[in-house]
Amino acid sequence: FTQNGVNTFGSLSGDFNPVHFPMDTNDVEKHNQQEKPSAASTITYATPIVHGILLSSIFSTIFGTLIPGSIYRSQSLKFHHPVHVNESVSGRVTVKKLKQINRSGNNGVLCTCDTVITKAATTLPEKDLNYARKGDDEVILCISGEAQVWLPGSVVEENAT
Repeated sequence: FTQNGVNTFGSLSGDFNPVHFPMDTNDVEKHNQQEKPSAASTITYATPIVHGILLSSIFSTIFGTLIPGSIYRSQSLKFHHPVHVNESVSGRVTVKKLKQINRSGNNGVLCTCDTVITKAATTLPEKDLNYARKGDDEVILCISGEAQVWLPGSVVEENAT
């Protein structure tokens, strides 16, 4: 996710929280001159963080790409760790449950999935490395949740063993 993409999302959503945008020199001076900075203004990041909802759009991309015609029904989200602009992330969807639903004229499968977004532990700034497990193959959990997706016209087939 680039800064340009974050800026565009901020404009479309109206979310101009300063943590998503680079501070210029004037902003830093104003921040340092505040007598009683608010709690939110004391949280600063070396680089802007990506909006969590923008980041979670990866799940819609996964469903829409891998299961064309699927319909997103619901999504719960828990934000564990911020993702900074230009960091690489991975999204993963794991099917937990398939439920056949047969209603007159509306047959299909309700698919319940675990959803996660991770980033490599090596992408953390050095000062934050104690937050993550050590090692190049370790990942940091950024977002977790559960999604339900409707698969119209689909049928659950039992595995023959």
